[in-house]
Amino acid sequence: MHAQGIAFDHTAWTETLAKAKASNRLIFMDAYTTWCGPCKTMAAKTFPDSALGVFFNASFVNVKMDMEQGDGVALAQRYRVTVYPTLLFLNGDGLVVHRVVGYHTPEDLLRVGRRANDPDGSLASLERRYQQGDRGAKLLYALMEARAAAYDPGAAPLANDYLRSQTDLGSPQNMDIIMRYVEDPFSDGFRYLINNRAAFDAQYTPEAVAEKVDGVFDNYLQNHPSLQLGEVQRVYGTVYPEKGEQLASNYRMIYYTQRGDMEHFGQAAADHYARFPSDDADELNEIAYLFYKNVKAPELLKTALGWAKQSVKIQETYYNQDTLARLLAQSGKKKAAKKAAKRSIELAKMAGEDASQTEAFLAELH
Repeated sequence: MHAQGIAFDHTAWTETLAKAKASNRLIFMDAYTTWCGPCKTMAAKTFPDSALGVFFNASFVNVKMDMEQGDGVALAQRYRVTVYPTLLFLNGDGLVVHRVVGYHTPEDLLRVGRRANDPDGSLASLERRYQQGDRGAKLLYALMEARAAAYDPGAAPLANDYLRSQTDLGSPQNMDIIMRYVEDPFSDGFRYLINNRAAFDAQYTPEAVAEKVDGVFDNYLQNHPSLQLGEVQRVYGTVYPEKGEQLASNYRMIYYTQRGDMEHFGQAAADHYARFPSDDADELNEIAYLFYKNVKAPELLKTALGWAKQSVKIQETYYNQDTLARLLAQSGKKKAAKKAAKRSIELAKMAGEDASQTEAFLAELH
């Protein structure tokens, strides 16, 4: 029977612990749910493997645990199981010795089982050595990989520590570590990526590298929600050195808008478009309309009027003519405002769009 694959026990959790302790074996737990697709695939294609069964049946007390039923509910909370499948290796006291997450082929799971059964190679033993002060490159690398396999976010800080121990960050292995694990935009590894982007583009494709860079930026902001404006601008400059100033300038507008600080928004927007002019008609119209709705300073409204005119010049539409009409009226240029409003209505009707709001605005001008 054992040659047919992994033989799973079907006993209560307390009995499983007792059996593991009595036999001096670890428990292998397949933590699954009934709705998990990869769990079903492993049950059908991985666990029946005969070579896997020979090793696991001799080395472990094997159990399958539905984490949404019976003992599984409490165990999911105890072992913080949130991703499926999670594969746990525990001792007779119920302490985690090793864990990995995700679908595994028979060959992959056999390697995992051997590592879990290795007193020097399991996640728990690597963590213990780390806590005891071992900071050797070999230990850092092994623990980084073990944490990553367990979906432990602590893999990323270890990657930074490991890379600091390396003299050649451009080796294939170290480039791979940077792409897989580095999350800190101020780390040596990330700076190396930015300064040698062409080499990474050639190795991983420009699209993959761009996705990595954007991911580092987005994750850093998400994990540091209390960053002040100046700190966010520093992150922009670090992650996007070529466009950092422009992106940071754009972020200033977003920052003040989100806080309802339209006075500072107006000045930030005027400064931004003075430094980084746009030739996008929609963008210019949008910012001009925001000024019409939210900004009161005459000088800034004059600037917005210029954007509206530029938008119309680039590509005339019913909506940018409407914006132009409103800004002209706000500037006291009633005659020009009427002309722009009429043109907006004309364009809207030609495009089959609703012109009622512009018509109502035109009526107010009479």
